[in-house]
Amino acid sequence: MAEVTTYLSPNGQQHTRGTGPATRIAIATLHGVATLTREAAGAPWRLAGRSLADRHVGQLVCEPRSGKLFAGCHADGGVWVSDDGAGADWRPLTKGLDRPHCYAMAARDNGGKATLFLGTSPAGLYRSDDLGESWTELANIHDVPDRDKWTFPPPPHIPHVKQIAFQPAEPDTLFVLVEQGAFLKSTDDGATWNDLTGYSDPGDEAYRDLHRLLIVPSDPDTFFLATGMGLYRSDDAGATYEHLTVRGIDRMGYPDFLFLDSDDDGMIYMGGSHLNPSDWYKTGAAKSCVMRSTDRGRTWLELDNGMPDPTVGAFEAMTRHVWDGGMMLLAGTATGEIYATEDRGASWQRISAEVAPVSKDDHHFPFMSEAERKEAMAHRGL
Repeated sequence: MAEVTTYLSPNGQQHTRGTGPATRIAIATLHGVATLTREAAGAPWRLAGRSLADRHVGQLVCEPRSGKLFAGCHADGGVWVSDDGAGADWRPLTKGLDRPHCYAMAARDNGGKATLFLGTSPAGLYRSDDLGESWTELANIHDVPDRDKWTFPPPPHIPHVKQIAFQPAEPDTLFVLVEQGAFLKSTDDGATWNDLTGYSDPGDEAYRDLHRLLIVPSDPDTFFLATGMGLYRSDDAGATYEHLTVRGIDRMGYPDFLFLDSDDDGMIYMGGSHLNPSDWYKTGAAKSCVMRSTDRGRTWLELDNGMPDPTVGAFEAMTRHVWDGGMMLLAGTATGEIYATEDRGASWQRISAEVAPVSKDDHHFPFMSEAERKEAMAHRGL
């Protein structure tokens, strides 16, 4: 049986298609890339290996034409590549990258030409047209109104690029989500940018806190926007918005991950937490969950069969793997558990508790002991 691989990371590749169910998962963790394998669908998963163990990996992206696997790392860890895609051997890719704290990565195929895009902290955007061998900064993302308001709540309040997305029908149309500060759109391959602000309200508790964009391929003018204020939907390419879930009120007021069902793009899956990270410190639990909507986001059903109650570690990474006749969703937590469903959320299984925390930057801090947290913060100079 041929091995089928999928990838799980906070802000990297979140969709794969294979010839069958996944038998291998590469996972971005606090201590490098962990690999889970199984012999066949339905068989138990086992931890098969680790690599890049001295790096906090936040993004994994497999570029399909070359087969190369790219890893973006937090804490100025830079970008690394596994040339054969196996993830055992890595080399750094540093030319032109002067902001090595990597936050988001995406690969685009435009007319047979591969381009990598990288988002960083402080908020920056880079592109590579030679598979990461050199990087060019697109500094013009800063030439938009309200740039001086970009921020991030935890000290030292440095904003970052949270997601890079592409318009399915228009490959030269790019979206860049800055947490916190901007929902940027370019229709000319990054030459110029506009900041879409229609979702934002001056009274919002969290200023333009962008998490995730999901565009509906069959209707590209319709998209869903996950933010620190809840979930929004636009049916007119961002001219107007409907606020679907509300922070502090709905079960999931702090959504982060969005997926369409592989057979029905009217069905949406959303992963996230009830409240924002500052509350995780107070309660010691993120109370994360996955929910499903069959009416374009107006009502939601929690998919909790097989999940702990409550979930302690936040869902920090999710991915969707599809094949003819099937779909898998994966969730990785800030306390190192991996959950999977292959029946569209009807049931979940914890397939591993052996990996290191899966965490966007410092989102694992709330779930550490006080002594561990102090040591980790001192190590980071916080």
